[in-house]
Amino acid sequence: MVMTSSAITLTGTCAFRLMPHDPLEEGPSSAVVTLVGAPGFTLHYTWVHPTDGEQSGVVLVGGPDDAGAVEGALFDTWHQQPGLMSLRGARAGDRVDLAGTYLEEWGWTIAIELGGETVTMTMCNVVPESALAMAPPDGPSMSAGPYDVMVASWTR
Repeated sequence: MVMTSSAITLTGTCAFRLMPHDPLEEGPSSAVVTLVGAPGFTLHYTWVHPTDGEQSGVVLVGGPDDAGAVEGALFDTWHQQPGLMSLRGARAGDRVDLAGTYLEEWGWTIAIELGGETVTMTMCNVVPESALAMAPPDGPSMSAGPYDVMVASWTR
């Protein structure tokens, strides 16, 4: 995305689901992308949880090193609080892919695409193999690995 100012305001939608077998429920969303120096940025966003109402979050992304590696942090009023989740990943052009862990072996990934007039963000929960043994035998089947939890798209 070519930014002509230090911040752009966007509107769109954000779909959410808790479990991989749940349908994605779409709601209104907004975002502000702000440059931090030349290579870094913040993505402040709002979204609506189907039961808990309006939520907000921020992803901070540092500039890439010579190999394209980046560091980041996530704070979200529903997914990640009271502390920050530390993220690491890579940036290639307008795309940033970040990953972090929680509860020792669970994972979280965030993909942000800043290209064109649209900004997208997909957040995935990564289920560890060990969690499958704790799932109820009569419940829906699950697989280890990532699944989309939030899928957002915003335009100017």
